[in-house]
Amino acid sequence: MAVWQQLLPIFVGTVLPVFLVAGAGFTLARFVAIEPRSIGRLLFYLATPSLVFRSLYQTEVDALALQQLATVAITAAVLAGGLGWLISLGQERQTRAAVVLTSAVSNNGNMGIPMSYFAFGDVGMALGTIYYVLTSFLSNTFGSVIASAGQASLGAALRQSLKVPVLYAATAGLILNLTGGQIPETLLRSVDLLANAAIPGMLVLLGVQLQSTSLWQGQGVVWRSVAVRLVAGPLIAWLLCGLLGVGGVERDVLVLQAAMPTAVMTSVLATEFDTAPRLVATIIFFSTVVSMVTLSLVLWLLL
Repeated sequence: MAVWQQLLPIFVGTVLPVFLVAGAGFTLARFVAIEPRSIGRLLFYLATPSLVFRSLYQTEVDALALQQLATVAITAAVLAGGLGWLISLGQERQTRAAVVLTSAVSNNGNMGIPMSYFAFGDVGMALGTIYYVLTSFLSNTFGSVIASAGQASLGAALRQSLKVPVLYAATAGLILNLTGGQIPETLLRSVDLLANAAIPGMLVLLGVQLQSTSLWQGQGVVWRSVAVRLVAGPLIAWLLCGLLGVGGVERDVLVLQAAMPTAVMTSVLATEFDTAPRLVATIIFFSTVVSMVTLSLVLWLLL
């Protein structure tokens, strides 16, 4: 059987649903005035924390697996950022900061969680959610420092990260899971309703945000950053899993999450600190489009 015949079912069953929902948001935003910040806030403060809490509250959490996941996720992000720094040698300071950011920070929320769910079920979604929590903390702390090109202190970035609700949702869910604590059924049903809105909401928001992206052509560094994010990222995670003896679904989710395109969050940071925002937007757009192919290949190798 030809490779494309093996890839097609993976693309149609796992990758395409994600892009179809994002495409619906992209198309809607072309014809209807949509304010992405309001959607983002609903997801940021309600739906996504509910999804994170439910995943960690209901899933069996193994301490060793959690440690391995954290090690791979953090190390992969740092090494990808280091590669971003190397491939941008000779560029001005703000451009280098932008490339480090786009190489290191992957879209583990909008795309990573739903794709982990479609590919590996509830366990995949739970592991993908933990990965997202870890990378969200990194992007809101060290990501802010990098985007500011040294203007923001690490202390200020850490204080800002304490305002991120998913961290508290993750902590509460993990504590209740490990201690065997229970929450009232009524409250759990409310959490379920909000959590069920997270995945479609994140994908629609991704499409809306991509629709407003203005492309900036003519920079070879764009494709180098895309290559780091989509090719080097999963390869680094796969090598780390081999070194740590991580296998099974845990390894597959780690590699898949590390293969995600650049996070839209990087555009927010680049705009906030004026760190080559047009370059960042271009990398986000092209890494997302190209990932339709690369993610299919990664899943073909994993499944």
